[in-house]
Amino acid sequence: MNYRPEILDYLSTPVTWAIAEFLAVILFFYCLADILKRGEDNIRMWRVFELIGFVVYAGIFENIGVLGNTYNYSLDRLVMVGTVPLSILLFEAVIFYSALRFAEQLKFPKWTIPIVVGFLGVLQDLTIDPAAVFDVHIVAGVMEGRWNWTTHYTNMLFGIPFFNFTGWFFLMFYYTALIQWGRYLFKKSGYKNNIGIAYIIISPIAGVLLIISPINRFLLFLNPIYPLFLNRTAEIVMLSFVLIVSLVILIKYRKRSAMISVKNDAAIWVIPLILHTFDIILAFSLKITIAYIPVLLFAGIHLGYITYYFVKSYPHFKNKTHIEQCKKSRSQVS
Repeated sequence: MNYRPEILDYLSTPVTWAIAEFLAVILFFYCLADILKRGEDNIRMWRVFELIGFVVYAGIFENIGVLGNTYNYSLDRLVMVGTVPLSILLFEAVIFYSALRFAEQLKFPKWTIPIVVGFLGVLQDLTIDPAAVFDVHIVAGVMEGRWNWTTHYTNMLFGIPFFNFTGWFFLMFYYTALIQWGRYLFKKSGYKNNIGIAYIIISPIAGVLLIISPINRFLLFLNPIYPLFLNRTAEIVMLSFVLIVSLVILIKYRKRSAMISVKNDAAIWVIPLILHTFDIILAFSLKITIAYIPVLLFAGIHLGYITYYFVKSYPHFKNKTHIEQCKKSRSQVS
């Protein structure tokens, strides 16, 4: 049987891309396992559906971005969902899951959780994008990155358009807010299955509608105040706005009672640590100089912030373990 050369080219995925694909799958199944091992017997499957729902939500959004000619992905990937690699959607889903676990475990006020999740998503993306976009290889005779901006943008932050990071914030924000609202109604209904199914289905759809709405165009580009898209001033203003609001909230609630365990809440730190480490190794091994600063700076900020709360939790868990050991010793003596 004769195979055409272009088909062979199509099937050849660069090594770094393939590693990213496998890493995304491993982390996604790690999140599923984390959900299933938690003691939420009556709702754990709904948490699985929420995570899968995020993949659907991100898949629709990313395909719209490709169809709108904002960016594109090389088709030379192991598994595609339409015009988007499955790994992209899985990476976004695990980032969402880790950030939401963090915000919920620290018991941030409900109204702030979408903002906290959005901010942590931006910190993660500030290392992912500069490394991935410039992880370039010749594929089927064309020089491509793991994804490619199709327009010649002049408004760049570490080689990435400013609005991309604001977009990441709202990608996480919308779905988190919708899921929280759905959980509230589900609980209020007494965990009726029809309400659970409804919020699982509606959340991804409503999230996509918000992303393509005039509201989101305003939040990303200050449109229609600035009638033309891709205005540098507008993009910087809106990115600064979401970051400042997020920082104000994180500072205001910095004294949250930290009750997180390195072992039991590993998803909170394992996922960002692995992703940041991968980006750092990729940037320096491939000599992606434009990514050196962001992969080190924002990885340090992100991991440092999370570590602060684990360190803050240590005395609590140490004392708790000590008390349990004393009780056990007393019972053995008696």
